[in-house]
Amino acid sequence: MTYLSSAAPDIHGVTISGRSIRLSDFRGKKVLVKFHRFSGCPVARRQLMDFIANYRELQARGYETLILLVSPAARIIPVYREVPGLHIIGDADRRFYRAYDIPFSWARTFSPASWREIFRSFVRGYLPLFRRFGTVLNGMPGDFLVDTGGCIVEQHYGGHAGDSWTVADVVSRDVRLQAPTAS
Repeated sequence: MTYLSSAAPDIHGVTISGRSIRLSDFRGKKVLVKFHRFSGCPVARRQLMDFIANYRELQARGYETLILLVSPAARIIPVYREVPGLHIIGDADRRFYRAYDIPFSWARTFSPASWREIFRSFVRGYLPLFRRFGTVLNGMPGDFLVDTGGCIVEQHYGGHAGDSWTVADVVSRDVRLQAPTAS
């Protein structure tokens, strides 16, 4: 589904640090909404740890980031820690995944591209955390850039388990989020 130039569906949840949060709370700021698989997924862990390690660059550009995982908060908390400007929400019932039309696909989960990403994660030391698996194992990543007015200006639906934007990918798209100039 294409959401470009339309209002981003609101997200209202509780972060893993216990803070009630809404996407609409960030009106006037640039927001990245990231959907990942589940907290025990080696690919999601590798990508999110890399993302968190490089997050300062987005923070310096004024971004707030919402990361959603198909896991209950109790399974996320031992794996991740929030940093300023980065908010992690468990969406075990997939309410927000459905609102953004994030795909769930066994074919993509077991595609050669997904297996490459799984092995890359294994080599980097990210093995499956079976006790941290989510409620659904076949979710795909998705990324949405929301402008200061609350509209989606860029979107990306992952074609396989590891197809998610990095900090560098977001920075390269940042120019699209600049406030329009008055004519």
